[in-house]
Amino acid sequence: MAFRGPSGWEKVPSGRADVVRFTHPSGSSLSVRLTTGMTDFDTAAPRRLREFAAGGVDAHFTGDVRGAQFTGRSCAAAGGGRTGECAVVARSSLLVTVLTLRGPDGAAPDLPALVTSLREA
Repeated sequence: MAFRGPSGWEKVPSGRADVVRFTHPSGSSLSVRLTTGMTDFDTAAPRRLREFAAGGVDAHFTGDVRGAQFTGRSCAAAGGGRTGECAVVARSSLLVTVLTLRGPDGAAPDLPALVTSLREA
């Protein structure tokens, strides 16, 4: 999977081969996670939100998001005194989860642009 990282954000080590993380000088965070072998999006997408909840982030679906190759659901998220956006999108057996969190004055990446830039590599 390939995508265009947001301008002004720094890529930081995640410690995981399936997760790419970015931070912004304002304290905002962005993570992109790839899962392979997905067979049913309607089961996998809500499972991702439950995984967020287990990590202290409450999220709920807000609508649909469509990229050039990946499509799925957009969501709103909140946790640890921060709020943000998220998306769970798929293409064939690939599932991508995007989560961004920021404080009141934190920067927000353009989530639809990031989803649009996702490409199967």
